[in-house]
Amino acid sequence: MAKKRIAKIDTKVQETLAKLEVDMVGVVLLKDIKGTKLAEAALKLLPSSKSIVVLGIEIFSEFLDLTSPERMAGEPNLNDIFTRHIEYLRGRINRAAYDIAFTSHAAGLKALPLPGRGPAVDGRFLEAVISYKDAAAIAGLGSLGMSSLLVTEKYGPRISLTVCLTEAALESTAGEPQKNCRFCNVCVFKCPAKALEIPKKGETYIINRFACRNYIDATGGCSECMRVCPVASPRYE
Repeated sequence: MAKKRIAKIDTKVQETLAKLEVDMVGVVLLKDIKGTKLAEAALKLLPSSKSIVVLGIEIFSEFLDLTSPERMAGEPNLNDIFTRHIEYLRGRINRAAYDIAFTSHAAGLKALPLPGRGPAVDGRFLEAVISYKDAAAIAGLGSLGMSSLLVTEKYGPRISLTVCLTEAALESTAGEPQKNCRFCNVCVFKCPAKALEIPKKGETYIINRFACRNYIDATGGCSECMRVCPVASPRYE
């Protein structure tokens, strides 16, 4: 009887995923990645979680094309327009993450929706307590590129992510690893912070997070690695 009730509860949460107003939804089952860094991170945040739900929403190229890592003193900072766009998108995916949490709670299950702007960061290494992009890659939404960003087949790296942990046992979306990054080196050569390097054999990317962060803080914003990526970019159609 209890097993039937649990199956019904999980179905309700599963049905919610199809109704979310986002562009991408992926699910990673904790039992499938037991012992990995991602699993340990998820269980540290919500020890009873069974599923990691990854949500993605498209970043519009029209806003991204306004961004520039350089500008003259006194010149309008069009990066601010892009920033407002990102803030709106994060609000949308935050709402979707909470929809999953609300459905889980209504079924008597715990859930932890994480913020679209990113989780807490370990300042010693500039490393997030849980990696949204790693979860998205395992969930089959895309692959990590030379830029260190998630690169998707439909939107390239133009995707904003968030995560919701839940006790609901959902259907995994994991499949064969994707290879969306073309390894064309454009993001490496165009990085104004010189934070990216050509990865060594066996590595996907090399990034100096401190150089990247310091440059962003100093210039008021930088999205060059995302902007110049040719994968699924309208600029190259």
